Amino acid sequence: MKKCYLRYSSCALVYLLLALIFQTSYAQDRTVTGKVVDDLSGSGLPGATVTVKGGNALTGTTTDSEGNYSVRVSPGATSLVFSFIGYRNKEVAINNQSVINVQLNSDVNALSEVIVTGYGS
Repeated sequence: MKKCYLRYSSCALVYLLLALIFQTSYAQDRTVTGKVVDDLSGSGLPGATVTVKGGNALTGTTTDSEGNYSVRVSPGATSLVFSFIGYRNKEVAINNQSVINVQLNSDVNALSEVIVTGYGS
């Protein structure tokens, strides 16, 4: 009885290890980094949104104070969508790139849609 239990438990352990190895090798996320800048001045855009399009889950990030970003993408991800208030959205194909730098063009028409409300005392 003891031999039979050891045999089955060792087989189960081998199957579990194989499953973990295959799962890890199948789902290899990678990191894409870059910088989002203004098309006229070339300065970084802090707080711009970077969204991953395609893949299993909706993921994204925002740029830091200098316009730099870093985002994890799944193998099924097809492109990154960059957006910022007052600028036109831009979609860039990921392909095999690990660094994607983007210049966003200002959208003068979109600026007229911003409403500023002030309260006085």
